[in-house]
Amino acid sequence: MDIKGKLSEFFKSSRRVWRLSKKPDKTEYTQTSKITGLGIVLIGALGFLVMLIAELILRYA
Repeated sequence: MDIKGKLSEFFKSSRRVWRLSKKPDKTEYTQTSKITGLGIVLIGALGFLVMLIAELILRYA
């Protein structure tokens, strides 16, 4: 498939997604924000624990 055909398919697909999408209401937005924030905190805590364990292993090995 040539570049023109690929672009045409991409725009058709994008238009279909754009028509199906909607603006989130306030409750949906706050729920998504809370879940995202919780995920960021959990990944940060996990990274901190990994660094702490690695530091302890290197210091006392």
